Amino acid sequence: MEESSGNVPFRLSTERPRSGVIVVSVFGDLDMVTVPRFTEVVQQRVDSSAPVIVLDLTGVTFLGVEAIKMLAQLDLRAHLSGKRLSLVTGVRTVDRPLEALGMAARFTYGSRPVFEPYTGSTEVVPPRRPGTTPPRQRTGGERTAMIR
Repeated sequence: MEESSGNVPFRLSTERPRSGVIVVSVFGDLDMVTVPRFTEVVQQRVDSSAPVIVLDLTGVTFLGVEAIKMLAQLDLRAHLSGKRLSLVTGVRTVDRPLEALGMAARFTYGSRPVFEPYTGSTEVVPPRRPGTTPPRQRTGGERTAMIR
C-alpha cells in the first residue's frame, strides 16, 4: 500500500514472522496526512489475536507530533487489550522527536523478530547497547523501556 505525503512515498507492510507476532513496517513520513491510514492498519493488528505487535519505524523519514500522539494512544490501547506493542527505532528521525518531547521512556522497545530464530516464545527481546543496564522485567501494570 502506497500513499504520498509531499515528495516522500508512504508505505506500510505487514508480516507474521512467527506465531503470535505481527510486524508492521513503516516507510516514509508519518505526519498528519499519513497518520490516519497508519492508525487504521495498526488498530486492526491490535484487535487481532496476536499478543505481540512490533512497529518497525526504521524506515520513517519524518515523525510528526500527530504520529507521536497516535503512538501513545496505540500503546495504551494495546496495553488495555493485554497486548504488547514494541517499537523498533534506531533512526534519528524517530528517536530525536520522541526524546525531545519526553515520550521515549513511555514505550517498550524491541528488536525485529523476523531475524531471530523461533524459540517457542512470543517475547520480543529488547536489544542492549554496550555499557547499559538490562531493562527491568515487567511485573504487570508497570511500563518499562530501553532508552536509546
